[in-house]
Amino acid sequence: MAAGTTQLNGSQHQQRGAALLILLTIIVLAASYTLLKRLNRGPVAILQASDNAGVLGEARTALAGYALKSTTRPGELPCPDTDNDGYSNVASGCSAYVGRLPWKTLGLGDLRDASGERLWYALDTAFDGATAINSDTAASLVLDGDTGRHYAALIFAPGQPVLNTQARPPAAQNNVARYLEDDNANGDGNFVSTLPSDFNDQVLALGDTELLQAVEHRVLGELKSQLKSYFFTNNYYPYPALLNGTDCDVSSNFQGQVPITISGAPSCSSLADWGPNWPAWFAGDGWNLLVWYAVAPACTQATPNCAGPGGFVTVDGTADKQAIVITAGPRRSGQSRPAGLLSDLLDAGVNNDGTNLIFQKLPLDANSNDQILIVAP
Repeated sequence: MAAGTTQLNGSQHQQRGAALLILLTIIVLAASYTLLKRLNRGPVAILQASDNAGVLGEARTALAGYALKSTTRPGELPCPDTDNDGYSNVASGCSAYVGRLPWKTLGLGDLRDASGERLWYALDTAFDGATAINSDTAASLVLDGDTGRHYAALIFAPGQPVLNTQARPPAAQNNVARYLEDDNANGDGNFVSTLPSDFNDQVLALGDTELLQAVEHRVLGELKSQLKSYFFTNNYYPYPALLNGTDCDVSSNFQGQVPITISGAPSCSSLADWGPNWPAWFAGDGWNLLVWYAVAPACTQATPNCAGPGGFVTVDGTADKQAIVITAGPRRSGQSRPAGLLSDLLDAGVNNDGTNLIFQKLPLDANSNDQILIVAP
């Protein structure tokens, strides 16, 4: 199987564009944490906070788009800008994890808050792109001491100086303590939204859960394109791999992991391989072990063009699906990774019984974080 950067045809570009719009909407509408809670300080402060919220929202949308469009490692975020030139600063990894928002790298205009200051930005080390990113990637940035939620990034509108130590001559333009206050400026992974003392930082957060749900949708879209292309070329879909396997296997009971090796697998030697544009990050970042794949018996090599009597995959009571893919989401309480059982991947009993090809789409909530995408029809 060839690996490398994915190149998309026109149809795939349209799919990617439509998916990106959906994913950005998910990010924008997802639960966020907008700071500056003391909006009763007067109409001017309220207007400034409103203006800042719009600028911060634009920055967060751009960060999400950057993560979702990456062809190298979906989910990666740019390193902060440490010299105020608008570009992400990268040496071997990020040179710092708190700095200015790299607005040029993100393709933005020169975003500034209501006081005329450029935005600042904190990045979690797990999302800097230096190591694998997948459903089980966990951020560690904490806001207001709430350890129940973690954030991949935080974006700050610094406002005017409020401390007598916040003089901002050109020589201090990259000194975070001259722009942000208290825990937001001390370089650790804990940040605050408000303080009883002088404080005017306003921030918008990008949660790791919301970002990864969007990235999972991107991964599913990529797989759908790859599987449809494979079927278009060969008139059948590949057999899945066994749980935690990488080799196509005809004994997989028509569901399992997405196979990485097809014709090189002992039981699939007569099947075609993937096309040349298979993305390297899929197996490289471990997504192959976090995505479940089910194919209709009627749509395998034994009965090309889905013309056989073997039956189809059922989703939400409709038994006509040729193939589906499911992202497992982050591990939940009681689940192990790598998975020892299918229930370590999928949450719903109807999805993780492994005995049939009947599946159900469920809302993303406290009971399930599985995402299902139908490949066809």
